[in-house]
Amino acid sequence: MPAHLRVLTLNCWGITFLGISSKVSERFQAIGEELATGKYDLVSLQEVWTVSLYEKLVSQVEDVLPYHHYFYSGYNGSGVCVFSKHPIIGVYQYRFTLNGHAHKLLHADWYGAKVVGLCRIQYAGTEINFYASHTHAEYDRVNDEYKAHRLSQAFELSQFIRHTSHSADVNILAGDLNTQPFELKLKIIQANTGMGDAWLGAEHKNTEDSGMTWCPENDYHTGCSDPAMRLDYVFYKGSARCRVKCVHCETTMHKVPGKPFNYSDHEGVLAHLELEKVSGPSDDNPGNSANLPDIPQCDDLLREAVTIMDEAIASTASVRWFYGAVLLLSFLLFFLISSLSLPFILTLLLNLLSAFGILWSFWMGVVVTETERRGLLATRTSMQVLLQGSVKKRN
Repeated sequence: MPAHLRVLTLNCWGITFLGISSKVSERFQAIGEELATGKYDLVSLQEVWTVSLYEKLVSQVEDVLPYHHYFYSGYNGSGVCVFSKHPIIGVYQYRFTLNGHAHKLLHADWYGAKVVGLCRIQYAGTEINFYASHTHAEYDRVNDEYKAHRLSQAFELSQFIRHTSHSADVNILAGDLNTQPFELKLKIIQANTGMGDAWLGAEHKNTEDSGMTWCPENDYHTGCSDPAMRLDYVFYKGSARCRVKCVHCETTMHKVPGKPFNYSDHEGVLAHLELEKVSGPSDDNPGNSANLPDIPQCDDLLREAVTIMDEAIASTASVRWFYGAVLLLSFLLFFLISSLSLPFILTLLLNLLSAFGILWSFWMGVVVTETERRGLLATRTSMQVLLQGSVKKRN
């Protein structure tokens, strides 16, 4: 008999800093109550930014989701956590090489230090790799200053899954990937891992369900000019030992029942997966062929990605010149001040300003920019290795 898994992902929007997220306490209470209904087997949550929010959820759901793990990372945690009805027998996490910029305080992705987390789960005689992730946000669709960072994260996510998935019977990825189906980042994740999209592969869907998880109809998007987008996903992949198919997929956890507000600024995604163990390899087993990485398609995508990485690497040179100019001007100001007869307070303030300019421009130009450049190089060279390897395989 096939086994069944109900997999949920939800970005909880738990930003407590400066009251950025609305009704955090009320919404997390409602999220915990919904999870405590026992409807779900595996849950991936994002933007659970404080330990107190996580511990509150743990106390609410411990009777039905007794196994859980929080992926600690960065200054205030990755915000990513997993709840499971079935035993978690191992965990591991990978912190993305590029995570935005520390000086972009209002974006704050750097402080969260985004990760992909892995929980190894035992269920019905199978071992499941359950991956949970929340990748870098896009703040400007027209001029995306984090384009290379976001692409690097997508590639590293796909590589992490590709190199850790072989021993598992089933692999599932759930989270807010901050990318749409037509974008290069998501295409690389799918092509490099061979995973199927639960929404696209579902045998049954509600006809009135658009699948969008960032919706203008959401109470927290009033006045927002962004169009409806699908940013949150459940992906899955079987193996030679276990077939997997998506029976049903839907968006869920919209408005809190009996309340005038939504669970979050994102909609949740619920995928009902069916698992069937097989005794041995066969020609009709999706785990053998249909879910293998698409090498020709992946090569085309990687070539496009390498071009983007090259452009980003080249742009770091101009950034260095900018910080070099600031450093030079700060030194000139420092020496100019010493040659002028100015009031003590004004001299002190100008000296402090020039000292700050010297330290800041040196740190940003020499340390931060070089660290970013090397991160870009690491991603680009990894992509090039894959491309070279696929050429050798075809020959």
